[in-house]
Amino acid sequence: MKCFVALFFLLAFFGCGVCQAAEDATPKGDVLATVGNREITRQMLQHIIDTIPPEARVQFLTPDGRRKILEEVFSIMLFAEAARKNGIDKDPAVQTRLGHIQQEYLATEYFRRRLAEKPLVTEDELKKYYESHIQEFKPPEEIKARHILVRTEAEARKVLDRLKSGEDFAELAKKVSIDPAAAKGGLLELQEGVEWLPRGTFEKSFDVELWKIPTDQVGGPIKTQFGWHVIKVEGRRRPSTPQFEQVRSMIKNRIEEERREALKKQIAEELRKIIPARVN
Repeated sequence: MKCFVALFFLLAFFGCGVCQAAEDATPKGDVLATVGNREITRQMLQHIIDTIPPEARVQFLTPDGRRKILEEVFSIMLFAEAARKNGIDKDPAVQTRLGHIQQEYLATEYFRRRLAEKPLVTEDELKKYYESHIQEFKPPEEIKARHILVRTEAEARKVLDRLKSGEDFAELAKKVSIDPAAAKGGLLELQEGVEWLPRGTFEKSFDVELWKIPTDQVGGPIKTQFGWHVIKVEGRRRPSTPQFEQVRSMIKNRIEEERREALKKQIAEELRKIIPARVN
């Protein structure tokens, strides 16, 4: 909704002159509201709806949707009228900002129209991208582990001795670990309930040593800023690669973003050749 509010501000502050011209030819019966000597007409409301992206426009085509936009435009024009009565529109900083907003909106609208001339991304393109970038979608290997955190190296070595003598790792963690995870037997979690961890989850020195430990083996002691750790790796797995449908939206967004950036660069180069422009 923020983008719509921004659009309404544009229309309220500097678009009213344009809207007024259209209103002059509009039957008075189509006037939906007035603010001071300014009118909000059915045609003006339709112009606003037409600028909303198609995917978000549907909700505003109903009577309730149109009423919602009307109330928003009315509120903004009311505040804008108050600003004019208080001379805020004469403030040089405000005028500069309004001028910039107008330029920004015109630039955005020009680019939107140029972009609309380009063909949409096809299903075939999406599938080809998935197949050629399949490695990017393969999730990293994950590890499941527990740790016992103590304050000194000497304490960590005593923990190792007790484990070698046959004590259960999880139970020992509950007894001696000073980490909050002790209550869960030292289980390492990315967040609550997420116990399978991808490489790079932890601080580098800890992470490197963690991944050196074979499955079902104990490693350490490892020193970090928190103290000394003894670690047990309980398992490793590589999640399956997501199917095309699972990443289709992400691929579509990626391709569209790449095309937008390429088109923006192309247009800028074209315009520099036909419009005198330089950066000092």
